[in-house]
Amino acid sequence: MKIVLFLNKDLQANIAYNLLKSELLKHNVRIYYSDTVGNSNNKPSDLIKLEYYEKGFLFGKLSKFINKNKIDHSFEFFDSNFKSFPFEKSSNVNSVEFINEVKGFNPDLFISIRFGKIFKDEIIKVPKNGLINLHSAILPDYRGIMGTLHAIKEKKSKIGCTLHTIPNSGIDTGEIIEIATLDINPEKSLFWNIIQLYPLGTELILKNLKIIEHNKFLKTQKQNLQEGSYFSVPSKSDFEQIESLGIEIISIEDYTHVLTNYILKDLSEIDRVQLINFIKSSW
Repeated sequence: MKIVLFLNKDLQANIAYNLLKSELLKHNVRIYYSDTVGNSNNKPSDLIKLEYYEKGFLFGKLSKFINKNKIDHSFEFFDSNFKSFPFEKSSNVNSVEFINEVKGFNPDLFISIRFGKIFKDEIIKVPKNGLINLHSAILPDYRGIMGTLHAIKEKKSKIGCTLHTIPNSGIDTGEIIEIATLDINPEKSLFWNIIQLYPLGTELILKNLKIIEHNKFLKTQKQNLQEGSYFSVPSKSDFEQIESLGIEIISIEDYTHVLTNYILKDLSEIDRVQLINFIKSSW
């Protein structure tokens, strides 16, 4: 199939891409990325810190450290060494120029993971099999940004991710394809709990890619949009409520665990120690 992947250039989408990569290599793929989600003004300090370790540190200091020390690994970073597929930034997915460019590719499917732009009707019409999105929260309960934060804040026992269609410009209002859930781990940080959703989510994508590939229709269920809530960029108070439950926003232990178990899991023991020491010195 001809697939266009729309991603955000951050740690979560980079993990998802690598989990999908072996399947994507069987297809003709193009990747377009965004590098922001939501309004960039007046973000609380906890969100700024999260975004730094999800983007700035990952693709800056860490990537340079790995390259400088010639640390051998199989993870493909969204950096200057990325080469498996065409990979470029998309500033305006709804422009006439971009739509014409993508039409020329004649895509079968669009897949969106954390992409920071809103798709409008004309671009949505382009792929033969539509546009599917991986949303890192349970729908319809938590539409919008960082639904997992709000689920934990509300003392839910489970968090989850939703694979759904995007039939129009509504935000997280499409039909639900499938939902995967897991128990919240209150001993771990908000960051750690969020990361766990992406291996689950990529399994949903892989499963439903096979269905589409065999020319079968996806079974979907309409959302009751009278239920649930839409959440914008989280506030300082939202993060304070998480911390009041005894849950850290992000910790060096959890960040190191994610890097060494999801990203650089095939390191030699010498490289692993070197990496851990570098993270500690940069925290």
